Amino acid sequence: MLMITDFTETFGGLFLTAMFALYIMRSMYVRSANRSGLPPGPKRVPFLGNVHQIPRTDQHITFMQWATQYGDVVYAEFFGKPMVILSSVKAVNDLLEKRSAKYSSRPYLRYYLDLVGWTGNVALAPYGETWRRWRKWFQKGFIARTAANSYHPIQCREVRRLLYDLLQKPDDFVFALKRYTAAIVLDIGYGHRVTSLEDDKFIRLVEDGLEKSLEGSGAGSAFVDFFPILVDIPAWMPGMGWKYWAMIARKAVKAMEDIPYDVVKSDVAAGTARPSFTASLIEELSRKGTFMEKDECDIKGAAGTLYAAGTGTSLASMIVFILVMVQCPAVFEKAQDEMARVVGDTRLPVFEDRESLPYLECIIREVYRWCPPVATSVPRQTQEDDVYRGYYIPKGSTIVTNLWAIFRDPNMYPEPDTFKPERFLNKDEDDAFDIKDPKKIVFGAGRRVCPGRYFADDNIWLAAASIVATMAIRKARSENGEEILPTLKFLSGTVMTPEPFVCEIRPRSQKTLQLILDSVVQL
Repeated sequence: MLMITDFTETFGGLFLTAMFALYIMRSMYVRSANRSGLPPGPKRVPFLGNVHQIPRTDQHITFMQWATQYGDVVYAEFFGKPMVILSSVKAVNDLLEKRSAKYSSRPYLRYYLDLVGWTGNVALAPYGETWRRWRKWFQKGFIARTAANSYHPIQCREVRRLLYDLLQKPDDFVFALKRYTAAIVLDIGYGHRVTSLEDDKFIRLVEDGLEKSLEGSGAGSAFVDFFPILVDIPAWMPGMGWKYWAMIARKAVKAMEDIPYDVVKSDVAAGTARPSFTASLIEELSRKGTFMEKDECDIKGAAGTLYAAGTGTSLASMIVFILVMVQCPAVFEKAQDEMARVVGDTRLPVFEDRESLPYLECIIREVYRWCPPVATSVPRQTQEDDVYRGYYIPKGSTIVTNLWAIFRDPNMYPEPDTFKPERFLNKDEDDAFDIKDPKKIVFGAGRRVCPGRYFADDNIWLAAASIVATMAIRKARSENGEEILPTLKFLSGTVMTPEPFVCEIRPRSQKTLQLILDSVVQL
């Protein structure tokens, strides 16, 4: 139990006084600059700015309310730091696409970079030489459509295992989907084959690294981004307990990056390495004779980011797919009718079937729109001052894309709260389809667009197509035989997912059951 002594009370008072004094000095400097012409936004108060107006969860809802009141470009401040929130496709395209040179960096997250030591996380890295190097590697391995296509055999193998897992434990469909995404990413990243989530050493390492990082990223750690002086205050000081979590997370992240890399490096040296993203980079740099310590750090970071960025969002979209198929049986039935016409029931769907399944394609687009896995995108940071529509956007502003507000715009998407795949059916006749297509921005925009967008989209499509082809999805029933309707509530966080729900997943027929069993023999 924490004992509050006179000393801690005195220190706490002095510390707060010092922080307030620093803020006043900062505010006097900021106000001396030309602050006129900022975008409209909610009224700010001294010291806090708009911090007091932001809830701990569902920030995207608050941002959407601000957009309704102030427009699609909104200005706010958090402890004196500027933020601009974009809530329209036009604003996103105008700034993040057309002016990407100014909008391609990231805010410096001191907790993750300085304290946890996750400097190898490509998604968090500021724009610079190292990030451009990573981008070049991902361009070769993922960004090009031909590169994404090269992973189809791995995806087809793992989707067969997914269907078998759903047969064995249909009630634990989230577990099966997670194994599917993890297995694909770890095979591509490290050449590592996954058969079980429970006892796989690589999965334990990466999951531990991610979990420990998030466990310490609460309210206390967030202040370090606004008050850098906190980095140098010892963990034993009052209010600094979150630093102990950072120490634990630092060890876990290091293990997450080092151990899988060391296994692959050893296998490459022995000539036994399976093809993988990591092995190919080690071999390429070794052949050039320039393999330095920094090269190792960069490879570890790039490979480690694959799992962190490549599993959570894809898993979230697949869970949403299951949810809406339970909620909208007519949509699921229509997708199955299309599948029966195109694929039949004697084989599993393959990527070559995709163009012949337009309704399923509409469902995937609507999944992205109806519940984007990252509701407010990963923030950007301006690298220099800018002016947009006459508004002044200061250098160093955090730029947030509110995908939730964009995809809930009734002018773009009538009945936005309704899951309605048909809205994307007549794309060839819709001159504005490119603007409305969720795929254009759900994976990001400009230079920081997700490098694995084709790969991730393929993972989601293949899982959805295979489930439609072989499974019946229905509402679960209570002990009294009454249907259980899942709630349409979401857990907001780094990735937004539906609240846990139950449903019934069974083979469509004896024929599809046998099809799944026969396909597993090939594994």
